[in-house]
Amino acid sequence: MTNPLMRRAATAAALAASLLVAFAALGGVSAGQSAISADQYQYGKKVTICHKGKTISVAKAAEPAHMRHGDAAGTCAAAKAKKAKAAKAAAAKAKAEQKQAESKGKGKG
Repeated sequence: MTNPLMRRAATAAALAASLLVAFAALGGVSAGQSAISADQYQYGKKVTICHKGKTISVAKAAEPAHMRHGDAAGTCAAAKAKKAKAAKAAAAKAKAEQKQAESKGKGKG
């Protein structure tokens, strides 16, 4: 590259590419944060709910309507764990009641 014009063009292209990468990396982060902040100002406090198997955030004012049609408070993973824990507790209670009924039946005979 002995031609000064070619050298200048190559330098400009390299500088433009590096600036593009830097601005893309930094711009993406700040754009996301400002969008979240704008939502918070527009809609107020948000809550996380499990809606039809997907975790979403809705305005606090919309939470009661979602709860009325069966959505769960918190993330879907937390709702699934809570449901599994309740099922396990119900099974253990049924087993204990069955065992107690069997022991009462043996004592009468």
